[in-house]
Amino acid sequence: MRRILFLGAILLSYGTMAQNTASEQDCVAKEIARPAVKPAIDNNSNRATPFWEEDFGGGMPAAWTVNDSSGICPWVYSTDGSWGNFSNGGPTAAAPGISSTTGANGFLICDADSANHFTYGQPSGANYQYLSSYISTDAIDCSTHGSVILSFQQSFRYNNGITLNVQVSNDGSTWTTYDVSGGQANNAASPDPQTISLNVSATAANQPTVYLRFGWSARVYFWMIDDIALSEADPFDISMLDTWWGMGGFEYQYYKTPIDHAAPITFYSRLTNNAAGTLDGCDSDIDVSGTSGSVFTGSGTQISIASAASDTVISSTAWTPAAVGMYDMTAVASSTSGTDANPSDNTFVDSLEITNSTFGLDNLTDGSQSTGGITNFSSNTGQPFKIGNIYQVTIDDVVECVEIGITDDAQNEAKDIFAEVYAYDPVNGEFVFRGATATYSTTNADLGQIISIEMIVPADVFADEEILVVAGHNGGDASGSDDVRFMYGQTVPEQMVYGYNGVGDLFFLSNPRAIVIRPDFDCGLGLDEEAILDATVFPNPASDQFTVRLASEINSGTITLTDLNGRVVLTKEVSSNASEISVDVSNIANGMYTLHVQSEKGVNSIQVDVMH
Repeated sequence: MRRILFLGAILLSYGTMAQNTASEQDCVAKEIARPAVKPAIDNNSNRATPFWEEDFGGGMPAAWTVNDSSGICPWVYSTDGSWGNFSNGGPTAAAPGISSTTGANGFLICDADSANHFTYGQPSGANYQYLSSYISTDAIDCSTHGSVILSFQQSFRYNNGITLNVQVSNDGSTWTTYDVSGGQANNAASPDPQTISLNVSATAANQPTVYLRFGWSARVYFWMIDDIALSEADPFDISMLDTWWGMGGFEYQYYKTPIDHAAPITFYSRLTNNAAGTLDGCDSDIDVSGTSGSVFTGSGTQISIASAASDTVISSTAWTPAAVGMYDMTAVASSTSGTDANPSDNTFVDSLEITNSTFGLDNLTDGSQSTGGITNFSSNTGQPFKIGNIYQVTIDDVVECVEIGITDDAQNEAKDIFAEVYAYDPVNGEFVFRGATATYSTTNADLGQIISIEMIVPADVFADEEILVVAGHNGGDASGSDDVRFMYGQTVPEQMVYGYNGVGDLFFLSNPRAIVIRPDFDCGLGLDEEAILDATVFPNPASDQFTVRLASEINSGTITLTDLNGRVVLTKEVSSNASEISVDVSNIANGMYTLHVQSEKGVNSIQVDVMH
């Protein structure tokens, strides 16, 4: 997905609380098992025979140059992985090395985690330093090669929004830089191994002295590389980098879309030309298939792409889903210039689901719920915390339930969690509270599951609105040891994941992953059909308590008090026949609140002032 959230173009605020930008590095994230990922772009299985390669079978090449400005973190030849504190190896054993083709005979590693751990001690934080470290090859003769493709295998773990730099030079002083981090989320590992293929012809083709340099400035984790090769470009090689889809006015990419909210879906494919010359008629053929076979085929407007350049093809027709179900999307790159000699990198496959009533930004499917998770900020541990996703609704509707993914960490058992729904007001540039669930206490059976919690305050939403759906907890031990961890899925663009910290400040994550929190518009409650419950409150303003008087008795229900920022400050269950309910507000701060009454006979919301 490559859409940008339009509301992020202006300064957001919520009341008097300015929006904060938060890096995911400041969140405690845990990688339990990698979520479903898209297939590798290019496995080089049909790559032309390399004219230069290095697999480190003879150790560190003697003529290569190490430039370690920190003095404690050089690139080294190794058969071990990281010894760092945050790489599962620790001080007594190394983590596994890269699973590259020739990994058994050694590889290169830059182990910033280990250097910081043993030099500066633990824990990570102010003690850890950014360590700049590079390694350069000696000169490579490319003078007889009219095109040059650089390929290698890597494995790394990522944090702090840094770049993994691969640099190419033909004079040893001026460098062309490529970032090969690939949009990896913070605190997460890359595939092992991950194959990288770069068309470096613009710098290296027909040059007698070509230098390669690998390096970064990192404070934690590791980067391993192996099986570096240079080869000529394959004839007419068009490569598929990525395909994504967009729906609605903002063209956000959702992996789960309710059938009633499904709008025409447009497909986008990012292609690159790996061949030596310009490729004409570059296109992407799209096929969407369900259980009954293909339901949509389409292609884009053909474009020309220069050698080593990339461009985006947009489908000329859109797909409007007509039925609930799982769908597979296949995109195949092509050009009219000639037969592609390396078709292994032409295809991209992904899947999406059209649901009865549930929106989902995350790409988790049934059976893949046990994945990584995220919880609180290091500066906010033990404090209330909310985190969730942006959704764009296309029709007037009511959120009846919210699905929340809970990781299988033991700390998540017997914790109170809740969900809230906000809508973005573009006039005032703020998110406005629309509804909330009751507080739910998790059980052991909930760990590693996606659970559904009913709304006690109906969340009315309207066509073309952007809504923010968050999951939260009210904090706990100051150490953060019992902060709840919510599931996340795949990497998404910045400003798709927002939340609130302990004092109610709004923030968005940089380099985020989709949080597994999904609005459900029809979970059987029928909130959009509920009657208005006749209710009054006295005294109002209230000092120590007030009474809710109902026109008729209710058998059961819930009373919730929320502040102006939508935070639930009080919840009271009604479990027997009642027409008058007393509510103690002696410990509630002075201010204006909204009282929500939910019962089998209807709902109502009333403004209440608390004045001690």
